[in-house]
Amino acid sequence: MKTSEISRISADDLWLEYQQTKDMETRNMLVVQYSYIVKCIALKTVGRYQHFNYMDDIVNEGLIAMLDAVEKFDPEKKVKFETYASIKVRGAMIDYIRKQDCFPRRLKRIAKNMNEAENTLSHELGRNPTDQELADYLDVSLSDYEKMQAETCALNMLSFEEIIYEKGAENIELSLASDQIRGPEQVVAEKELQDVLASDIELLNEKEQIVISLYYKEQLKIKEISSIMGISDSRVSQIHSNALRKLKKHLTEYYNQ
Repeated sequence: MKTSEISRISADDLWLEYQQTKDMETRNMLVVQYSYIVKCIALKTVGRYQHFNYMDDIVNEGLIAMLDAVEKFDPEKKVKFETYASIKVRGAMIDYIRKQDCFPRRLKRIAKNMNEAENTLSHELGRNPTDQELADYLDVSLSDYEKMQAETCALNMLSFEEIIYEKGAENIELSLASDQIRGPEQVVAEKELQDVLASDIELLNEKEQIVISLYYKEQLKIKEISSIMGISDSRVSQIHSNALRKLKKHLTEYYNQ
């Protein structure tokens, strides 16, 4: 069936037919109906990770996830399919990018050194170290350390989002929580994790909180955030990277308790 013919059939009619027949052609029509979600998420995802530019591959992963979402979705639940599918598609894309190991070894080495430095100093000082203290520990200038923060921003984003999706807590980041699509035990676990993450965000400094809010809640791009805050794109990336590293550290400690 042509796309123009599919577009004339309402999603409600397709869902009704699919629930009654489980027909593969109807399922595929639903995937086509919602394929715009895959394309939108793919564009945003590839735009976030400068070292990953395989749009066709990530779209294919998204379509596979969309097909799975259609098969497993229950229209009787009080949640929009778009919400449910977006979570699955985004998670599949994050997992695919992680498996491609597309970041240069140099960046991964820098990120590893920064994480180890922060862990060591946090233990020694009993608090989060300052950027200057971290720069001194790594034996680099503050300016070079800030450049390292900006360079590793995408890596820290992927690492943080891996935790969110791996632990089934994607609703925290996306603010799409719905008790209707999860069991009671998962609801309780996610509520507890929401509280932990909210507390961790409150421990960030003011600029870090603003960047996290504008990027994840308001879904703004780095350039848009830099314009609002009156600082450079690079500085926004530095702040974002530092905030994500702190949040990941706290979430990792929470999960390891």
